Amino acid sequence: MRLSDPGAIEAIARLLGATLKEAPFAVPPLPAGLEGQPPTDRQEPVYQLMLPAEEPGQKLLIWPSLARVDVRLGNSYWVLRNISSVEMYPGIEVLFRREEPSAFLFVSVRGRVALVC
Repeated sequence: MRLSDPGAIEAIARLLGATLKEAPFAVPPLPAGLEGQPPTDRQEPVYQLMLPAEEPGQKLLIWPSLARVDVRLGNSYWVLRNISSVEMYPGIEVLFRREEPSAFLFVSVRGRVALVC
């Protein structure tokens, strides 16, 4: 699955048991970017997922048009860009994958996060 697939954001929120809402900001129209990012001619939504975690305030931001995910847990912050696919493991975790250079961002249903680059 890709972040831009219909229903992808809702499926991720469901698996993680997260509260989903559209963020109060959006991706503005952008010219073509580095690394092959296509131009956009309109604002694109950003989604905010509040995760049930042992540490309060765990937040996941999903930027489908930028193929990007940000995770905040307490004072720690992880970002993965150029996500090529999303793998879902019910009851366990969501895995965000980047092909080149290879990287993985794991977010578990228990609120654990790991970034492997």
